[in-house]
Amino acid sequence: MLQKTLLTLCMATSLTGCEVLMLGNVVAGCALRPNPELLPNALPAAAVGVPYSIRIDVINASTPVSTLQVAPSKPLPDGLELTHTERDKHGEIRGTPTETGRYNVLVYGSTYGTQCAGQDVEKLYTLQVTE
Repeated sequence: MLQKTLLTLCMATSLTGCEVLMLGNVVAGCALRPNPELLPNALPAAAVGVPYSIRIDVINASTPVSTLQVAPSKPLPDGLELTHTERDKHGEIRGTPTETGRYNVLVYGSTYGTQCAGQDVEKLYTLQVTE
């Protein structure tokens, strides 16, 4: 009986050691992964009445992108929209702007989580719309 108890205790201790080691590897991997970023660094100028299209890429994302959006507080100018398909690591701003101006546009998104929590990404762009 004592042998079985000792054997069970040794196995439980061994498994706990493996679990701790595995957890340590996951935590270290999560902490060391790079932060995702949005590219391009700046948006090219647009012109009123001229079709506009620019791809927005999410780089350094270790998992698919769940969402990529424009903040309602810093929107695109009228006539433009950001489209994104769930799981794609890119989106596209497209459309035809209708008014001139200098617009601050906040693009943000997040990635899916796995063993690690998903990550957030955002960039404040300035978009100049000319005549």
